[in-house]
Parts: sequence; structure tokens; C-alpha cells
Amino acid sequence: MKIIKNLLNRKILQIKLYLWLILLLAALLRIVNISGSPPALYGDELTTVYDTYSVLKTGHDQLGDFLPLTFKMSGGRPAGYVYFSIPFVSLFGPSAPGVRMLSIISGLGIVIVLYLLSRHWFDEKVAAITALFAALSPWDINLSRGGYETHFALFLSVLGIFTFIVARQEPETSIFRSERGFIKSKFQPWLLVIFAICFSIAVHTYPTYKLTIPLILLVLIFTSGNLRQYLQGKYLLPVIISALILLVGFSLVAVQSTTTGSDKRFLAINIFGQQELQEKIVQKINGERAVSSMPVYLLPLFHNKYIENSLLIGEGYLSHFSLDFLFIHGDRNPRHNMSLMGQLYLIEIVLLVIGLAFIALSNRRLLILLLGWLLIAPLPAALMLEPHALRSSLMLPPLIIFSATGLYVLVSHRKEKGMKFLLWTVVFIFFIQFTFFINRIFFLTSNELSRFWSFPAKIAAQYIMSNKDNFDYVLVSDRIDNIEYAYPVYSQTDPSIIIAQNKQRDRLGKYEFKRIDNVYIGHIPESEIESFIGGLNKKVLFIGSPEEAKSLDNYQLHKGLDALPAFVTASSEF
Repeated sequence: MKIIKNLLNRKILQIKLYLWLILLLAALLRIVNISGSPPALYGDELTTVYDTYSVLKTGHDQLGDFLPLTFKMSGGRPAGYVYFSIPFVSLFGPSAPGVRMLSIISGLGIVIVLYLLSRHWFDEKVAAITALFAALSPWDINLSRGGYETHFALFLSVLGIFTFIVARQEPETSIFRSERGFIKSKFQPWLLVIFAICFSIAVHTYPTYKLTIPLILLVLIFTSGNLRQYLQGKYLLPVIISALILLVGFSLVAVQSTTTGSDKRFLAINIFGQQELQEKIVQKINGERAVSSMPVYLLPLFHNKYIENSLLIGEGYLSHFSLDFLFIHGDRNPRHNMSLMGQLYLIEIVLLVIGLAFIALSNRRLLILLLGWLLIAPLPAALMLEPHALRSSLMLPPLIIFSATGLYVLVSHRKEKGMKFLLWTVVFIFFIQFTFFINRIFFLTSNELSRFWSFPAKIAAQYIMSNKDNFDYVLVSDRIDNIEYAYPVYSQTDPSIIIAQNKQRDRLGKYEFKRIDNVYIGHIPESEIESFIGGLNKKVLFIGSPEEAKSLDNYQLHKGLDALPAFVTASSEF
């Protein structure tokens, strides 16, 4: 009878309905037109979805390695996103929904977990606002609509943090909750096992989490209070199992980093791996030493690579807290930030300040946890010259919580003088910014910036599939960005063919090509395209980049969504 009474409680039903409506809104913002905005799969999505498809069909990746922990096609991708995408690729095939569905579900999962986390720390009202902010977050919507490994790792990290905190179920961590212990049960300590599994998978999903996860764990331990309870009674066995899981997970990370080249890509693009940048630093140091009047023996102390690189790292780190990155332009890479707006709404500046001040005055331990989380998140991205929305995505949850708390404070004090006007001003500006965000992400940038998503490769692949049966040979230039990966994906080519071609390519004349039936993808010098086509003495279709048009006598130009040339076609019987 008590359970029925609770279910009939109007307040509970309202809260549940509110959460369901928020989740519905979040789902719509992440799922609607998922194959059209973004309009195609970019390079990393193409290699990810085809590796998943290949593992599903053959048990091997597209290079022929059996169930690898590191996928080498794109410079050492960790395995987490590939293996957890298998159910969706099985259902949707190697397609946009196939590769992006795990990221979409991660976005919805983040909304739910942040709701639960805020409910644990605050109350239902703050939790509902937190869920709404997560649902409407430009940063998270951008992440949800692409097949980003970092988004799945972010969900796992937030879930891991939540289960670690709730496993303790400490009443004093709540700021103003009237009801406590909403997950209290005899199985509560075993949430630590879920925490360990989440963290272990996260470090095998996106490379930067190898650094941030251990640091976040230290912050969690530091702010957890009395550690003795974890080493006795009902907590002892879950702690031992969790420690073993973490040990295995991080041991595998160490093996990957030293033997499989899983960090190869990151090592190549950070400031220390950029040879040209390092040469400029050396030139700058030599120039400063040449003109300085300081004693020669002191020059190395003030003018050296350590100082210059440290300044670059500091600049890269602080850029993630800049107004330009957070509120104005965001990550300027259209693949990471399709709206080319701030990672947060501009009006959130006000809410962040209010929320931060409120938590600082209310709960010091919670403040340390959230600030530690926020400050740790962009550390790996500090090695880049520009702020990076993917590598710093772990910043998002504490920012959402601060903003949501700030709005709650305004709502709670709306009857005070001037507060009602401030509240409605914030809501109005928020709505205006959200409207502009929707316009850009769904109606403008998906067309305007389509080539950043390899859209020319998509329509070229579709053209090949529609016309290849009319020709003996279809020659495809690899100057079309990502066409080598796009055609096998869009044509759903048997992975065994791609595995064989990646190991040993076919020759046609004096050049090597990746051959798929009568389609040959490869490189022909521009000066030899016409003679090569004529020398085959067959019906030949050539598909190349717009730049190769100048090497063709007769050609047809095909345009993309941005109204710019996407690719050219020519044939031996044009």
C-alpha cells in the first residue's frame, strides 16, 4: 500500500514527468536529422564505423588484426568506442546512425547522471535544472551528433564519479536536501565496482582520459572524507575487486602505450611533436641571446626551450577558460563545434558566477571537488596550440552544475527586489541564444561547412555506386579527401575485401590501387591521367578532385551543399 501511495503522490509524478520531457527534448536535439546534420561522416567516423563493421563481420579490424585493443587505421584509436558500437552497426549498418548512436545515447546518459548527481548534492529542483541545462548544452549537442569517442568516455567518467560518490552515501555532502539516501541499500558499496568498470573502460576509449582519470580519482579520494570505512566491513570486498579492475585496466593502458603505438597520433600533434614550431622556438631563443646584454653565462637561465614550451603550455591551458572559447566562438574547428558559437551560452557567465559563489558559501568539500574536476579536465589539451572541445570535454559537467545552481538561486530569490527582472532577462537571452544555435546547427552550417565532414567523398561514393556497372574500370583519385575510407563505408563493401587490399594492393598498369570490384582507388599523377585512361582501351570512368579538372580535356563538375566544386568526372566515351 505504501508503494502505491508513493506512486500516486502528485509531486513525484510531476518530477518524473518533467524529467521525461527533458529527456525527450534532449533526444530530439540529438537524433533529428542525424544523417543530414552533419551531412556526412568525416575521416575518424569513417574509419571507426568500418573497423566496427569489420570486427562484426570477421572478428578482425580492417587491417586484419584479430580483436585488437588498439585500432591502427587512424593513428592508434583505443578500442572502447568500436566495440560498444557493434550493436548499433549491427542494427543500422556502417552508416551515420551506426557510428553516432553510441554518442547520442551517451548524451542522454549524461543528462540522467547529472540529474542524479545534482539530486544527491542538492534537491529535485536543482537536479531538474541541471538536467535541462545538460539537454540544451551546445557543447554536448555538438558532441552527441558526431561519432566521438570522447563523448562516450565522458559519459563513463561522469557515471564513474557518480557511483563512487553515491557508494558512500554521505548525508553531510548534501547542501539543502530534506530527503537523504535515495539510493540507500545493502548493495550500495558494490557501486564501487561499477565505478571501477566505468573508469577502466573510459581510459580505453579516448587517449586524454589516461591522464585525467587518475587525477580525478585522486580528487575523489581527497574529498571523500574518512577513508577507513573503505577498508573495513561491507566495503572491503568491493574495494578489493574495484582495485583489481582498475589495476587490470591501467596495466593494459601501459601495455598499449609502449607496444601498440596507441598514443602515436597525440604525440605527433602536440607542441613537442611539431617540428616547425620547435624550430621557431630555437630561432627565437637564439635571437634573444644574440641581442641581450646579460652576461653570457646567465643567458641559458632566461632564454631556453623549457621556458618557451612552458609558456606555450600555460597559454594552451588557460585558453580553455577564455571568454572566446567558452562563450563567443568556442572551438573553431567546425567538426568539433558545428554551430561555431561558444561552448556555453553567453548568458551563462552570470549563472556561473552566482552558482560558484553559492556553492563556495555552502559546501567547501563540494567546491573543491567541482573545481578540481574543472581544473584537471583541460590538462591534456594544454599541449595543443588552440583550445580543443574534444580533449577538454570533461570540463562540461562541473560547468553545467555551476550554471544550473546559479539559475536555481535566481529562481529561489525571484521575489526579492530586482531579482525577478534579472531572472526573466537571463531566461529571455538564453532563449534567444538557443534559437540562434538551432538555426546554425540544423539549417546553416550543415550546408555551409559540409566539406569539413567529407561530404564530397560521400556524394562521390554515391555517384560511383550509381554508375560503376556502366563501365569496365572506375578510377577514383585519392585526392578526394577520405574517399579511400568513404567508398567502402557507403557501399558496405565486404570487410574481407578491404582487409586483403590493405595488406596487398592491386596493380593496374604501373600504379597501385585499392580495388573493390571494378573500382580502383589510388593516385595517378595529374600529367598522366588522360594518357592512363586512354591506354586502358576500355570504358573508363574517372572521378577526381576539382583541382584535377585542369588535367582533363572533357569533364563534368559536381557541386556540394556549399555550392562549391566537390568532384569532377570524365570518361573514355565522354
